[in-house]
Amino acid sequence: MAAAPALNCVVTLPPNALTAKGLSTPWTVTGCDQTANPTCTKLRFAECTVVDPATGALGVYSPLLVNQGAVAGKDFIAPVVPQLPANAVVGCWFGTNGATTALTDANNGADVKAANCIGIQGQTTFGQFAACNAQNFFATANTKAQIPPLGMGKNGQPCYTTRSFEVIDMDPSDNVVTTYSQAGKVLAQKTAANVAQLQKMAGTTPTDVTNGSDSLLLDGALRPASGCADVTAANLADPTGPQVGSLSLNELQANALQTKNPALVPPTDPFVLDANGTPNLAKQNMYRAAVNQPPATGTPAETMAFCQNMLSITAPSYITTSQFLLGQNTPDPANGIDLFTFMGQRFQASWAGLTCNTLIPLTDTNGTPVRSPVAPVIL
Repeated sequence: MAAAPALNCVVTLPPNALTAKGLSTPWTVTGCDQTANPTCTKLRFAECTVVDPATGALGVYSPLLVNQGAVAGKDFIAPVVPQLPANAVVGCWFGTNGATTALTDANNGADVKAANCIGIQGQTTFGQFAACNAQNFFATANTKAQIPPLGMGKNGQPCYTTRSFEVIDMDPSDNVVTTYSQAGKVLAQKTAANVAQLQKMAGTTPTDVTNGSDSLLLDGALRPASGCADVTAANLADPTGPQVGSLSLNELQANALQTKNPALVPPTDPFVLDANGTPNLAKQNMYRAAVNQPPATGTPAETMAFCQNMLSITAPSYITTSQFLLGQNTPDPANGIDLFTFMGQRFQASWAGLTCNTLIPLTDTNGTPVRSPVAPVIL
């Protein structure tokens, strides 16, 4: 059907993509439309985090992804050129509200290779996920950056991270926190100046467009609901504006502070299966390295342990923390009337998606099989 191409997108990186010039060059997309849907339900996103190797200071910059052939001043507002520290180490991550993302360049693969990317078109891809220079970024930031403490939530427990079983789904640590601004079909980085300019250009109030990610769920919903603070850094596109979060900032904190039962990418994560739907250890470890996680073994025991933690930690948490979830805004009205029901629906999909329902068959008190341990409570 006509809408199918919008689900599969290729992002073309410019030469020297991780420099100030490269980051502020609009990155073009093909196979999808960045502005066709007023709510941008299939939009692609890029998010980069920068670490100063001398001081450990962190900053976040979201390159603007635009349609191939888009014209600055008509279809988008030209991106801000970021001020990068000397010898900056830049890592970039990609997310989508559609099905897949792949990376390419116009230089026979030389530019994506120079940027140390994974998720390259025609090579190994990872569903909605791709990244560039992630390992080098984390190698520097893990030792140089100052990571804020977790703090305590209103539930009396340490605040959640992206590796908390109370947070995860079947594809942990995917997608990004980036927010773009859109008015009509004009797209821009979200800055105070751009929001004002968009309103003038389009004659309508700009809308925030966001990526449905684990990190944004944590930053935008679960942390506020439980009285916890986000991990943020300077927005290099709007240095005088509010600080912003990112996938990599959350993974830095999780790596440093989530010491008990960390939820790491499991073998049956759909993003690390091979073309036949079989767990692929090489893909699993490439993905893990790109989100600051240790190598996996790829064994069935890893999946079983993940499912058992979902059963013993994730499912009960919806009851013990229900007072902080009930009545809170749902991230997706199509999958829950509030945050409580959204989390339950998300759990059900993940329980089946990871094959936990096969590994750990469950029944109710009458011996009748149930789809997941939360089915009788949430639905």
